[in-house]
Amino acid sequence: MFSSFYTAASGMEAQLKKVEILSQNLANANSISYKQQRIDFQELLYQKVDQMDVGTGVKIGNIERVFKTGAMERTNSPLDVAIQGRGFFKVQTPEGKTVFTRDGRFAIENGELVIKDIGKTGIKIPDGVTGVTIEENGTVLGFKGKDKVEIGKIKIYDFINPNCLKGIGKNAFEWTKEAGKIIELEPAKDDNPKLAAGFIEKSNVNVITQMMEIVASQRNYELVSKSVESADQISRMANQMKKQ
Repeated sequence: MFSSFYTAASGMEAQLKKVEILSQNLANANSISYKQQRIDFQELLYQKVDQMDVGTGVKIGNIERVFKTGAMERTNSPLDVAIQGRGFFKVQTPEGKTVFTRDGRFAIENGELVIKDIGKTGIKIPDGVTGVTIEENGTVLGFKGKDKVEIGKIKIYDFINPNCLKGIGKNAFEWTKEAGKIIELEPAKDDNPKLAAGFIEKSNVNVITQMMEIVASQRNYELVSKSVESADQISRMANQMKKQ
């Protein structure tokens, strides 16, 4: 009898976790380049009860990112770029960590090209250079006087399994062994993704879909909680019958 309580409790816990993930997605629906999270569930092992296989509940199988490209929003800023396809920018945080992000809000700080609030790209801006722009092939250009000069090159980095990157906040990710080899790509070369200058990538969260899933999860939670009530009622009736 008590197994039914544990089975139902696992279902309630699973639905609560799903609502938590969905709420996180909705909270970041307007965050630049945010990638929604998805949760998968797995059955727990079956056990034999009176020669029958009886399930013991559900557990969280995996929580992963959905790296589908978000919508592009025009900003007309010469230092805003969006990746058209797979891949990430590589930057170094103030703590010295190498991280990857799809947030393409570049800026110039202390004579260096950086991604706002995340870290440095390693591209130095020479003294006297103005009018810095980023081309679709990643070339960083500027003007020194009337002369156009090439300052550096932005690369794109991809992974065999980007879902295994570790999220660290600010739409940045750390590499893990499970993500596979780091693949360096030159933007716009052959079939490689291009950079869209003057655009930023919005989140890939579909607000309507997430709201519908929250409603469905809430209903599932209510159904599972009713099964707990039913198991409790049956348990009480059984105890009363034993006393008689």
